[in-house]
Amino acid sequence: MSIIKGAIQDVANNTLAYTHGANPVETLPSPAEQFGHANPIQKQPTWAEIAPKLETAAIKARVADMLSRYPVKQGALLEVLWIAQDAIGWLPHEAIRWAADVCACSPAHAYGVSTFYTMYKHVPTGRFLLQFCHNVSCHLRGAESMLEYARKSLNLKPGETTPDGLFTIVEVECLAACGNAPAMLVNDDYATDVENGELVMKPGVCLTPERFDKILQWCYAREEKFPNAEPPREVLGGVVKGHGGHPGAPGATAKPQNPTYAPPAPVLDVVALVDENGATLTWKSAPECTELSVEKNMNGSWTEVGKPGVKDKTFVDASGKIGDEYRMIATSGTRTAKPSPVSKAKAAPLPEDSAAPVTAKKV
Repeated sequence: MSIIKGAIQDVANNTLAYTHGANPVETLPSPAEQFGHANPIQKQPTWAEIAPKLETAAIKARVADMLSRYPVKQGALLEVLWIAQDAIGWLPHEAIRWAADVCACSPAHAYGVSTFYTMYKHVPTGRFLLQFCHNVSCHLRGAESMLEYARKSLNLKPGETTPDGLFTIVEVECLAACGNAPAMLVNDDYATDVENGELVMKPGVCLTPERFDKILQWCYAREEKFPNAEPPREVLGGVVKGHGGHPGAPGATAKPQNPTYAPPAPVLDVVALVDENGATLTWKSAPECTELSVEKNMNGSWTEVGKPGVKDKTFVDASGKIGDEYRMIATSGTRTAKPSPVSKAKAAPLPEDSAAPVTAKKV
């Protein structure tokens, strides 16, 4: 046993017993060993190897449909990356570069997007990707035990794929299925049980070892029924086609929304107080408004009497008197808000010190 003195700088003259060998300095495990990211660097296919999967008529039709939905091509980047992954099974670097070129953005931007969202896979996985939630609700309901059971059942370590290429197990964050905790995804489908030959997740039905075994049997049966690969599915879960594109696209039938569809927020809390200077208005307006106008009821007709600045806090109508009615209207760009509630002018309260009786001072 070695003795280390002064090893903790904040505690003077401390003595620590070191019992892990003769050498008091040991190398810590690498981050890969600590956190389970022990996969070797993924070999990247060349463009020539993946081009036959991306340059098909079907893929070009999907991409064209997606691009027609956005006035700016970059808006379709998430969908185009998903299309590439759907075709290849994962997202190699050349597929990300292809998506960037299709969406007219930089490869660095496309790579950043693809690594931000966990739905994109940067290494090949098994045919059935088993995604176990280990967030708070699932953790409290035994997700770790369920995950350990699954790994023992398949003889898998984190990040590994079974030798037959059927299964990969990964831990993921919240699956938004807290009511079914612990929960799991099989590829893109929720699965906590099997009924009538289909993966299901009924309300309140959580994953158990018995149900997990049923799901494994479903996967093996699926592999026998479709030995080559999973049948193709509509990308993005069934996007409605035939929309004609965004307004302005060739052949588009969509029309721009009427500016009144989503009017800006109206002016609120309009108060008009009258003193010797006239009627002083105060109000609250949304920060996005670009113009304000004050209207006054004159013989039953609303007439504009001023346009305060959008950063102004008050507006004074010099001719205002008690009983006059005011309202304000906000504009944001080309959209006009509904008029504010009507405010009837009333007398401004006297200052507190002016209401107090005056007493003569003794000399």
